[in-house]
Amino acid sequence: MELHILEHLSEVLSESLSHTVLMLPFLFVVFLVVEAVSHRTSSPKIGRAFSQPFLGPLAAALLGLIPQCGFSVAATTLFVEGVIPMGSLISAYISTSDEALPIMLADRTTMPWVLPLILTKVVWGTVAGICINAAISLRNKPAAHVRTGSPTEHVRCSCESASSQCAHQGAIGIASHAVSRALRIAAMVFVLSAVFNLIGHAAQGRIYTALSRQGLLQPVVAAVVGLIPSCATSVALAEGFRAGILSFPSVVSGLSANSGLGLLILVKESPNKTEVVTVVALLVFAAVVAGLLGSIIFPPGYLTN
Repeated sequence: MELHILEHLSEVLSESLSHTVLMLPFLFVVFLVVEAVSHRTSSPKIGRAFSQPFLGPLAAALLGLIPQCGFSVAATTLFVEGVIPMGSLISAYISTSDEALPIMLADRTTMPWVLPLILTKVVWGTVAGICINAAISLRNKPAAHVRTGSPTEHVRCSCESASSQCAHQGAIGIASHAVSRALRIAAMVFVLSAVFNLIGHAAQGRIYTALSRQGLLQPVVAAVVGLIPSCATSVALAEGFRAGILSFPSVVSGLSANSGLGLLILVKESPNKTEVVTVVALLVFAAVVAGLLGSIIFPPGYLTN
């Protein structure tokens, strides 16, 4: 029994370490961009490019397709830094599929559904992101689409407050600071990933039970289950679809809400907890709407594996 537990723990730790290592290059690039943007005179132009209300969500949705949940964490970091707006963040979350795509590609019965899943999540993520950016823009006129008046305002403020903190403005200093911040987030990702993967694997049987609900309630349950920040969740969604337990709209709903560790990093790093609640609520709403629309448009059993 103890040997089995140790083997399981070793597997989870190895899996979490693998995720973290794969994520590290994305985090370094993101922090490198943030540092460069915050210390150069061209930062307003770069910030505006990142915060485009229409192209931003499309770019975020496409980048969210990168395997694992690396870009969801990177997008969260950009959002907390004030570089991208909320709509683009949610676009990245919706298109992220974590472990589900490799599992579906590995099975002959689910492989034909991978492309429809990718296209659906990219299109829906882009549409949801654009709508959210537009709604925020209308509500906050004449404010910018991002939370702060300038995409990197709070980053520059910390530098303006003490000249000694700006000594790292050179290329080497910017790179070293980006490495330091990337390693800090990576360490946090490793710990959180290990904890929630252990919980997810332990509760996988209950997850399957919850997902077995039929009818219009299934996409709602799938979206809630998808919020659990563990690769075990996306595995359960993919396996549930392969076994015929879940319909395709429910898989879309569950994987649209499954943003990996992005939400955990958002909760940890964002100083505005009301904003965190808003992001979670909008993500769940968008995921549920996607699943319900698919379930209503297509008859029961039409989109099951």
